[in-house]
Amino acid sequence: MKLGLTLYSFGADLHAGKMDVFDAIRKAAELGCDGVEIIAEQHIPGWPNPSLDDLTQIRELVESLGMEIFCFSCYFGKNIRSDRPQTFEELVHHAKRMIALTAYLGAPIMRPAFNANPVGQLIDFVNAVLPSLEKYGVIWGVELHAPHPPSYYQEALDAVDSPWFRLVPDFSCWQGPNAPGQIQSNPLSTLEPLLKYTVHCHAKAHMFTADGEEPNTPYKELLGMLKDYGFKGSVSGEYEGWFIKYAPSEQPAKTLFNLLEKYGR
Repeated sequence: MKLGLTLYSFGADLHAGKMDVFDAIRKAAELGCDGVEIIAEQHIPGWPNPSLDDLTQIRELVESLGMEIFCFSCYFGKNIRSDRPQTFEELVHHAKRMIALTAYLGAPIMRPAFNANPVGQLIDFVNAVLPSLEKYGVIWGVELHAPHPPSYYQEALDAVDSPWFRLVPDFSCWQGPNAPGQIQSNPLSTLEPLLKYTVHCHAKAHMFTADGEEPNTPYKELLGMLKDYGFKGSVSGEYEGWFIKYAPSEQPAKTLFNLLEKYGR
């Protein structure tokens, strides 16, 4: 499997203006990452109307450092306008734009954050843009995140039944009960039936012990299951501890990537 970091892990320094997206990409390369994940709203200059020059610079920098962009994350919402909710047609138009931008950056996966409640809304949405996903060679990776149970998107995955619609499990679903924001931990066995759909993972982390372990997340077991399955996709380490208490990003990012390499190589 390919291992790297989401640039969200550098959030403390990015939000403080001490680092920009180019600095974060270079730092990920220094740590030895195979690739990175980029979040549109947080990392792309000039968003929501980025210049092609900035997008080209990001793509070329990643390539020059011997990495790839694992995943392009973005947000889909009905409440973009102040006067009314977005229509279904407007959501589809936005999704097609994000698919094209994902392809332009050279990322194989787009992870849209979308409040799919009920899940049936997601089925109609994905089916409407399947031709665009196939045209651009982009996979819609729906993120499975706590507090949703591991089976939450099973209905949608079965209904769409397409290689262009797959799953991005977040390790928060299997964190222990003491993790920040955690409501219910799920048995590790619940990951197994999801592996055939999984193209990318978010390796959540909030804190580390003195020996570099994440005390609330069973990294050894989760990454071991991916290895045993023969997972060929990517895993982005996602350090969230920075929003609990500010600290410079480099050390926790390094600790997290070392943890991924310890159990994922």
